Amino acid sequence: MSTNITTFNPQTARASVIKQMESMATSEFISLPEKFKQSVFFAMEKLSTLKDIEQVEPISITKAFLKMFSNKLDFQKNHCYFFVQNDKNSSTGKSLRFGWQYQGLIAVAKDTCNVEDIIPVLINADDEVEMIYENGVLIVKNHKPTFKGEVTGGYCVISFKDKGIRSRYYTKAQLDQRRDKSMAKQGNFWAWEREMYEKTLINATIKRIIETSSNTDSNDLYAEPETIEVTHRDVMQEVIQQGEPVEQREKVLI
Repeated sequence: MSTNITTFNPQTARASVIKQMESMATSEFISLPEKFKQSVFFAMEKLSTLKDIEQVEPISITKAFLKMFSNKLDFQKNHCYFFVQNDKNSSTGKSLRFGWQYQGLIAVAKDTCNVEDIIPVLINADDEVEMIYENGVLIVKNHKPTFKGEVTGGYCVISFKDKGIRSRYYTKAQLDQRRDKSMAKQGNFWAWEREMYEKTLINATIKRIIETSSNTDSNDLYAEPETIEVTHRDVMQEVIQQGEPVEQREKVLI
């Protein structure tokens, strides 16, 4: 394994990455957004706080950025986060990957998947709820919320620009599974439980929509850090990800 890369210089790495991108664009291999240089500049400064980033080759950073751009994600708008992972195919043993953020999922779903709005609804123990399936589509016929008792599950109502509506239900066990695998077990999920459950409902539902759309690239949709935690050199630095829960692909589609 090579040990030539010992320090990470954002300025040097940025110049190398931009040069690689421009070369690819000149050969019409890729299409870059108008302000890609500004995005690279902003992201590179944040990457400098990632643990083991000095072991990542510039080409790996370029590939991660190109994946971000191909999915129409904007790092400055918190659409995604980056993490360093072990990679046996890299000469340094490390590579850079990106994970989808909550804001990025919503932006892509609305931009490319015909989604107009998505509303998460939690179900409490004392609620009155009536759901049925009509031709395989889940219909919430009645829900009288009380906001009392423990959360027993939840559902998302997705409205599309063509006026279509779909709903997806998650049990309490499914929500808890995502909670238990959250990258911030002692953080926001515990302090703002209801909001985090709602966010989990949205994330899981939109991922299914993006995964089944022919207009999106879902290869990295379920990419998560091997260690479940994105680590930074200085804990006082701003964390560039929001602790997305680790998810496994599900075969059930909306």
